Amino acid sequence: MFRRVMIGGFGAAAAAASALTYNQSFAESKKGPLKMGIFAPPGGGKGTVCKKLVEEYGFVQVSTGDLLRDHVKNQTELGKKAKDYMNKGELVPADLIHTIVGDHLKSPEVRAKGFILDGVCRSKANSEFIVGEGLTPDLCLILDVTEECVQERLGGRVIDPVTKDSYHLKFLPPPPEIASRCKRRKDDYPEAITKRFNLFHAKLKEVLSVFPENSIRKVNGEGDHKDVYKRVQAEVNLALEQKSGKDAAHAKLEELFGRGADPKRVISAMNAISWLITRG
Repeated sequence: MFRRVMIGGFGAAAAAASALTYNQSFAESKKGPLKMGIFAPPGGGKGTVCKKLVEEYGFVQVSTGDLLRDHVKNQTELGKKAKDYMNKGELVPADLIHTIVGDHLKSPEVRAKGFILDGVCRSKANSEFIVGEGLTPDLCLILDVTEECVQERLGGRVIDPVTKDSYHLKFLPPPPEIASRCKRRKDDYPEAITKRFNLFHAKLKEVLSVFPENSIRKVNGEGDHKDVYKRVQAEVNLALEQKSGKDAAHAKLEELFGRGADPKRVISAMNAISWLITRG
């Protein structure tokens, strides 16, 4: 009985504001390809997962670092501004980064294929910008790994300074003829790894606080990379199914509102269905 009253009350309130809330909700949740964000500490496996998702689903991987480098390399106006700050050893201002990222996310290719935000949302301000642009992710995927796992992954990583190829002393040793020249990065030593791991987790809650709770999913990021990807794939497929269902519902409501259907009758019908479902 309580659930029925609550749902009915919601319907009355929603009907009164339906003309506004309907268009606002659709502006935030447009039909189209999946919008996704991926979050993991350094060494969490984002790169491997993103590569597979791009290959299999055709998503566009959006990385702030890659976009900045492309703009600088191509000497765009935004790239020149960013380079001025970088040459001075200063951080590129958030508003400049937001412009670069925002322009890319609204490009025809990204709109057509969907995207994966990789390292774009590193602060609450970044996340608020994404939401403000109407690009709230349908899925925020967290790769859950322990510090011990990250220490093992990053602690054994070495780079060949000549070819820039990356190796791992345990999982993918460099060829004997180049092993002596391979070096570890400064931030791949235990103390630095711990600092980066803790910093990621200290900011994660704030970064995600802007996004809908039901869009946030956590998967085990440890173990064989094939097993990790299967877990990721299951979440992506579920998000795509849910989005497809929402889009179909949106299309029906658009049709009803477009034909001049009474918002109160539409809400009433939806409440009746909800009541039946909750009764079991």
